[in-house]
Amino acid sequence: MTLRKPVRRVVTGHDDAGRAVVLFDDADAPNTFSSETIPGFGASVVWFTPSGTVDHVTDEDPAPAGRQFNFPGVGETIVRIADFPPDAAYPQNAGDAVFEEIQGQEEREAGGEHSDGKHFWFHRTESIDYAVVLEGEITLLVDEGEVTMRAGDVAIQRATAHAWSNRTDKVARMMFVLVGTEPISPAQIAARRSGARTPEPA
Repeated sequence: MTLRKPVRRVVTGHDDAGRAVVLFDDADAPNTFSSETIPGFGASVVWFTPSGTVDHVTDEDPAPAGRQFNFPGVGETIVRIADFPPDAAYPQNAGDAVFEEIQGQEEREAGGEHSDGKHFWFHRTESIDYAVVLEGEITLLVDEGEVTMRAGDVAIQRATAHAWSNRTDKVARMMFVLVGTEPISPAQIAARRSGARTPEPA
């Protein structure tokens, strides 16, 4: 099984005199998941903030080992480093295997409305996601279209159904900053867009 490269996490804070200090310097982020069934697939949650006021005072680690993170609620943020192995590394029932491991069955169902089953990673979350390719190459698929991204490229994913396809022979590493947003369905978005373009009656 392919071993994941560790994710080093450095977090700053303050001491009791208000001076800035390095609070954590972890050789490998403690909240790390490595798949037992999909070689090279895994992720580390390096930080989390709840909705409301962000805590800059305490030394509490909001992303400790063992805490379960799925997708953010409204106003919450999650910073996640994820490794995507080549598509060929996934088992035949890839969609079932992936979403069972990340407990994302609802997100999978929400992403399948218009994708016509063209890729097992299709899902949709109620969030705006800033996705940065750190290493390798990966293809972002949406219902209508796709874009291949390489190290340094950034995608802004706005609550759309999407999938990540690694068509190379090497693991791709990405950083995601996920910000939970108010729920709105694609049908509601379509209705509002249509409404916005409808001229006012005379």
